[in-house]
Amino acid sequence: MASETLLNLSTDHCVLLAATYASESNLDALRLLLQYRRDAFEPELALRLILTYLPETVDPVLYTPLVAEILGVAPQEQDGAEQPSPNIQLDTSSVNELSDAKAHKLAKHLRLLPLDHSSFPAAACDDLAGRFLIHKAHRIAEAGILTLLPQLLDPFLDDRPFLKAWFISTVLPLLRFSYEYYADNVGEATWSLEQLENANVEQALEMLLSRSLSDTEHGQSMLARDMKYLVGPWMYGTSSRKRRKLSGRIRTRERRSSVQNTDSQSHGDDLEDDGMSEEQRRRNLKNEWDSALRWLSRAAAKNLQAVADAVQGWDGPGDVDLGGYESNAYLDDEDQGELEARYAQTVFAAVYAADDGSKPTIRYAHSLLVRIANLMEFDPPPELSAAGEAMPVIENAKGILKDLPNSGALQLDSLLNEKSLLTKPTKEAFALLELLVLSSQVFLELSNRLSVIAVARIRFQYDADEQLAIVKKVLHTLGATSKMDDADWAAVRSRLIWLWGWGLPRDDEEDELGNGVFNRIERGRLEGEILGALLNAGAYSLAAQAYIEELSPLTCLTVKDVEAVILKTALHHYDNASNGNRTRSGVKKASDIVTTFRKYFPASDALTRCEALLAATHALSFYKLTLQHGVPFQPVNIRVSNDPVSLIEKVLAQNPRSYTKLDDLIGIATNLVASGIGQDALAEFEVSTRRRESPEQVAAAKLKAERRVIGMSIEAALEEDDFETAYSYVVNRLTAMNQPGARSFETDDISWRAALAAGRHKSSSSSISASTNIATPPKLRRLEQRMELLSQTLLLAPSNALPEVLNVWRKCEEEMRVLQAAESAEEQAFNVRAEQQGVPGAFVNTTDAGTFVQPRREVGRGGREEAPVGLFDVARGAAAAFSRTAFPLRGHAGGSSRPGGFGNRGPEHTRHVSAAGSEGDGKDGEGRIRKRDMVANVVTGGLASGIGWVIGATPVDRQQR
Repeated sequence: MASETLLNLSTDHCVLLAATYASESNLDALRLLLQYRRDAFEPELALRLILTYLPETVDPVLYTPLVAEILGVAPQEQDGAEQPSPNIQLDTSSVNELSDAKAHKLAKHLRLLPLDHSSFPAAACDDLAGRFLIHKAHRIAEAGILTLLPQLLDPFLDDRPFLKAWFISTVLPLLRFSYEYYADNVGEATWSLEQLENANVEQALEMLLSRSLSDTEHGQSMLARDMKYLVGPWMYGTSSRKRRKLSGRIRTRERRSSVQNTDSQSHGDDLEDDGMSEEQRRRNLKNEWDSALRWLSRAAAKNLQAVADAVQGWDGPGDVDLGGYESNAYLDDEDQGELEARYAQTVFAAVYAADDGSKPTIRYAHSLLVRIANLMEFDPPPELSAAGEAMPVIENAKGILKDLPNSGALQLDSLLNEKSLLTKPTKEAFALLELLVLSSQVFLELSNRLSVIAVARIRFQYDADEQLAIVKKVLHTLGATSKMDDADWAAVRSRLIWLWGWGLPRDDEEDELGNGVFNRIERGRLEGEILGALLNAGAYSLAAQAYIEELSPLTCLTVKDVEAVILKTALHHYDNASNGNRTRSGVKKASDIVTTFRKYFPASDALTRCEALLAATHALSFYKLTLQHGVPFQPVNIRVSNDPVSLIEKVLAQNPRSYTKLDDLIGIATNLVASGIGQDALAEFEVSTRRRESPEQVAAAKLKAERRVIGMSIEAALEEDDFETAYSYVVNRLTAMNQPGARSFETDDISWRAALAAGRHKSSSSSISASTNIATPPKLRRLEQRMELLSQTLLLAPSNALPEVLNVWRKCEEEMRVLQAAESAEEQAFNVRAEQQGVPGAFVNTTDAGTFVQPRREVGRGGREEAPVGLFDVARGAAAAFSRTAFPLRGHAGGSSRPGGFGNRGPEHTRHVSAAGSEGDGKDGEGRIRKRDMVANVVTGGLASGIGWVIGATPVDRQQR
């Protein structure tokens, strides 16, 4: 009954009825319709009707048998597939009332979808089933029911390699990513089937590995899993993707409008004539895997741990999971070998790419070394704990250790180049990478974090100065942050020496360059830096033992080199000191170094000069000293000065009365001269350079400095109006230094100028009165001193300076005449006043009470100028007075007849000496003894005995004995 009804329907009615059954998901009716009216449905038309009107939510298991019947193939049996009942009643009411014309019009306006999806042109595949299934899969994916695709495609995969490749490379990774591995990807943008299908390799890697580095499981990243289960399947479709793109560009094919009952063999071979050679296929596969491996290397720069975990769990491009859809290996032996080599090179590059020197990074780099050794069957690397001890052996050292061809050889792209010497999976490159990783570990043990790539840059791209800067940085870091004993410093030295040569033998034993990280530094230069670090750290015993007592020829250092390093280090601390006191700051360190090693170099002229410099600096530290612009004095100012003795002038200016410490200042100056500072040839205390001056010249220079300091002190004393000190320095110091036997062959410009300055100086009145304690008038005394200084100046000054000195002398003479005239006038005025006044206690002349006469003084001044009276004259006068007044008291004792006594002298002799007494007094004294004579005798006797003791005269009573 159903068959008769269907046979009576026109083709247009059948098409409309099939569209109705498909839209209603009435698959049984649709199947019967297609069976009974095969004449009305071509395979392509039937598939387009199903594609257009069958809802995507229908389980593909229900209609894949129908599709297989349409295509004339026998699909694999699927669980859940139901066979249609032969007793089904077909409902044709929807088309029964339509006329043929109306049915034709409606059928003509049906908008059937093409079998070819927009992203999959017909030229790419001649298989009718493949075109339908791919388009249907896209519609199901767009509906968000990606999980139905395996049921749709599985029955047709075995007979269609192209469809299988498309499913494995596109559908399978997307299913795993979205529904198995990252099903919790809520709120994040997801890729569609069409996007993944048309993505290039970079875009596909970005999508498939977007969460591989961030997501972890049990502390390990998912990168290994994603490379194996996502990227691997995607790479399986490399050839089919390339064929599809090539076919779409180079040719178009006519669509087939008729049904072709093709068997599985024809469908399996429909792409063998696409024009792609085997060489092109292999090249495409290699290029896409190269992109994936490059992504892996770049990821190592950000997260070496994830890459290390991935390498441990993934064996490379051959290790992929295709979901059981492909039992045979998709790579042949040749492809497998090439890709494994590229994978090993990628692991090499990953170690270089990690630009971090932390302990975990070095540990992961070492694990990659172990993995490379396993993959390439190399000897395993030594443990990190053996860094600096168990060293690998490089068989072809000359080839691998030579300089890199260009500066970009350490860039990641260059490292991934197949011809790169550093990453090509050879034993030599592996041994070099071992050395670099171990070197990074050694640097870490030396408290400096350097990545493997940084160590490689130092080894291959740095010059000697740059490498030496790294050595200095390492040593400075250790000295500044660590407290180490001699054993620790010995270990540091051994590690640095290993870094210098990597324990490899040198081609030429006389060559001082090594093969290691510091391959451009001479061994002696490296040892010198280590010695300096030992001195800085105070490891004096180790330094003395290693570099003096047990100095080895391997160090490439001589004893003079060691002495030079000691001096350089001491002066470095000296130059960086903020205080000149040798008990603290850098000067203390410098002093300790010089003192400790002085015994090893007893004849060292340079150390002697250094000691003199330290002594001068220490003495200067006790004075306040500020340089220009308020900058405090520092020891380095001495070393940079062309004339360090001039600093004493600043000391005198800034420290009141410092000129009184003349000996101290002279000691500073002579030590500065002895140090050789200010002389170009000796400014750096070179060990190999002896003083160019003879001992006589050095002594002359010291004498000159001494005179100069004395001159400065004289000027400083005069500035503070201390003439007496200046006078003393000129008379006692400069004069003694400028005796004929002590005069230098050079013109003494300092001495005569200092003496002239003192002779020219005019002191203030307060200074003059405070400084004098003698009977001479102060001003006259000061003028006499000035003239004495000028007389010294005349002896010291050169002939061309004599007019200047004589001019000052003339002015002093004028001042002298003025002062003498003033003093004479004052004395005369005093005498006049004395003559007009009575002496206290004297007797008054009753004959002329208004006039006081002093005959003794008048006799003394009789007609001539009175000469100065000396001490002996005073004594003789006192003795005469004593003899005249003593006779009445001892006349009965016969005192006048004593030989040698004062009483033997007559009145004439006494008159020549002094006019003491009057004639009346002598006459009165012969007859009686007056009371006033007794008092006078007592006073005169005491005076005479005192003066006699002064002049050493023998007393009268002793003469009698």
